[in-house]
Amino acid sequence: MKPLKLRALAYAALAAGASVQAQAQDSTLDQVTIVGSRAKARTVFDSAVPVDLFNAREVANALSSGEVGAALQNLAPSINFPRIESSGASDSVRGIQLRGLGPDQVLVLVNGKRRHASALLDTESSFAGTVPVDINAIPFGAIERIEILRDGAGAQYGSDAVAGVINIVLKKGRSGGTAAIGYGANHTDFKPTGQKLTDGQTTTVNADAGIPVGDTGFLRFGFDARRRQPTERAGKSDAGWTSWNSTPADLALDGKVLFKSGDAQQDSGSLFYNALVPLGGGIDAYSFATLNRRLSDGSAWFRYPGDPSNVPALYPSGYRPVTHGNKLDASVVAGVKFAAGAWHLDASARHGGDRFHYGVSSTVNASLGAQSPTSFHLASFRTRQQGLNLDATRELDLGWPAPVSVALGAEVLHEAYRTLPGDPASYAGGPFTDAPPGAQAGPGLRPGDAFDGSRNVKSLYADAETEFGALLLGAAARWSDYSDFGSATTGKLSARYKVAPGWLVRGAVSNSFRAPALAQTGFRFATLNFNADGTGLQTAALLPATDALARAFGAQPLKPEKSDNLSLGFAWRATPATSLSVDAYRIRLRDRITRTSDLQSDAVNAYLGTQDRTDIGSVAFLANLLDTTTRGIDAVLNHELKAAGGTLNLSAALNVNKTRLDQARTSSTELAKIDPALSLLTDGGLFRLKHASPKNKLVLGADWQGGAVGVQARATRFGALQDFVYDSEAPVVEGVNAQYFGPVWTVDLEAQYKVTKQWTVAVGGNNLFDRYPDRVRQTNAATYGGALPYNFINPVGINGAYFYGKLTYTF
Repeated sequence: MKPLKLRALAYAALAAGASVQAQAQDSTLDQVTIVGSRAKARTVFDSAVPVDLFNAREVANALSSGEVGAALQNLAPSINFPRIESSGASDSVRGIQLRGLGPDQVLVLVNGKRRHASALLDTESSFAGTVPVDINAIPFGAIERIEILRDGAGAQYGSDAVAGVINIVLKKGRSGGTAAIGYGANHTDFKPTGQKLTDGQTTTVNADAGIPVGDTGFLRFGFDARRRQPTERAGKSDAGWTSWNSTPADLALDGKVLFKSGDAQQDSGSLFYNALVPLGGGIDAYSFATLNRRLSDGSAWFRYPGDPSNVPALYPSGYRPVTHGNKLDASVVAGVKFAAGAWHLDASARHGGDRFHYGVSSTVNASLGAQSPTSFHLASFRTRQQGLNLDATRELDLGWPAPVSVALGAEVLHEAYRTLPGDPASYAGGPFTDAPPGAQAGPGLRPGDAFDGSRNVKSLYADAETEFGALLLGAAARWSDYSDFGSATTGKLSARYKVAPGWLVRGAVSNSFRAPALAQTGFRFATLNFNADGTGLQTAALLPATDALARAFGAQPLKPEKSDNLSLGFAWRATPATSLSVDAYRIRLRDRITRTSDLQSDAVNAYLGTQDRTDIGSVAFLANLLDTTTRGIDAVLNHELKAAGGTLNLSAALNVNKTRLDQARTSSTELAKIDPALSLLTDGGLFRLKHASPKNKLVLGADWQGGAVGVQARATRFGALQDFVYDSEAPVVEGVNAQYFGPVWTVDLEAQYKVTKQWTVAVGGNNLFDRYPDRVRQTNAATYGGALPYNFINPVGINGAYFYGKLTYTF
């Protein structure tokens, strides 16, 4: 392909926010990506930094359950999507991990434009205190392809791009369309209860169509819907151990499944469009939007009949509160692209917002007695982001061996975050003072604790690269100014050298930052959590660092996280059908934001009494407490061959990573005054940060296509991990009682048959051999009286095998 033609295609991909396939070959290695460089779009193989690209068929195959996050975990070894069970609000939003870092340390783009974060702060997972992008709010039926930049990119894209960037490209076909319906369910041999279970029934429906606009424009639009029934993976409870008072009514429930562990029930629906409209005179207008509505029903802890939080007149047999999440996520982008002399300009505006209403039913405010309502609205959380961007690219001829590709840009951003209180009865203290106040599985947010904040951000960036024969050099810089945190400057240098045809080495050095999300500065809520020794539950208050009570325990205003990234690797294309890439990386993070431990003791209880906060048992807040270093290696091998009358693509992809704790700030002068024996971070929390993600992940894939038949197989090995356990007899590792959970293999298989030109049938299974992670030590302390036989942090999940079928009509 001639260089001028390749540059034209590259600009079209960058400006329109769409992928372009190079015409020389069909290989993924020769497809142009948006991420990697803002100055010039390059192919996957030619990039100076590692980029993964997954095409429409690969993405569709990985989306068997309709979850975008699960699809990313299936596709990329560097990504994990851990599940959270019995976690209240976190049943509605799950974050993804890239290269073992936190869910808010990866930037998500749609068509190359920044995606807004969720309104909900994660309070339960291994990365409690993070604010992820709700990746599942992106319509699964809208996705054409996915690009993953595995390198720090703060100098190019701004805050959050610490571990890398995920870019989701929407469908853009000018005509035709698809309609599909799928159905699946989990079918598993659940050994803790000796049952054969079929649950998690999931129905998916999606359709999209394209309409040509002018000679080159298009309007692509569609919808999808997903309904998932809950799964139940709790064990039988030892009532004598888990109940509060062991009353006869409590003990009568011994040996029954009372608690809930598994996926929440969800109903989700989405709309999208993606459009390009030629206006004439070399000007093109474009716009795209997504809208997602999701209803989730989760579960809280079971309350026994004799529990002080129960009102026997309302629940003579005890009760398990049902939590309700009502989530609305919307995003719209509109812009124009045009040429001004040698410059190619892209001016755009965007608006994104996320709203979450949180409630609970089948519950009670025991302090109100039998007059208590049994359902409550607990709180609402809202975030919105509005931005204006101007991006410009051109090539400069400086008399060097090749022109310099230059990108310049400016952005103005406004962000706002607001929390709204719950029903008065959800936080009220009633006349029965021997019972805990507030709604169980709450309490609700009080009016005095509501938050309303905003900030403005201004950014400028420059990106340039050029080639000196076999050597490609790139440089990028970005300046950002936050009205609440001040300014930050980041930079990046990258290089790629072609040692020989089909053989190159590459590397990059950069620094990035992540500004605290507004939700991290203003979120507050109270949740039910384990007490210090895991023998019971208590109400734990998570407070903003600016809260007076949090400051009394040593909280300080949050600072941005800062990182240094270093990567070095090579890529080798032995033949047009065989390629190998290996990239090593190191990510140093300073002032990493994390949730403190639940600060609780007799001295804390006494202090809370003096502050008239006897409604809570512990205090926690977010703070810049950690410095860490993550090291790892990514390796990707692909080979294509002819087999059995068709084409067989074989792949192997590996990620190995390890996080080292460089420093943990565990004390404060203020906390020492309240209780000098307490630490801001427990050994268990620090242990989980280092060990609770798999140290390695291997994905082996085989994709065979032959005429009307296609078969895809994928074997994934999730590496070993460790986690602390509430069991004093468990081995002591790094000062905590911990358990080793061995590696787990899962196998996915799908087969498609094209019945006619329009109709395709697919059947398949995920985790085909019904594999589970290792069980938690079978003691009452470790399993909470037998209720929780599995640890929730393993990305393999605890749902067992999932079987499905799908019917697709193409027109």
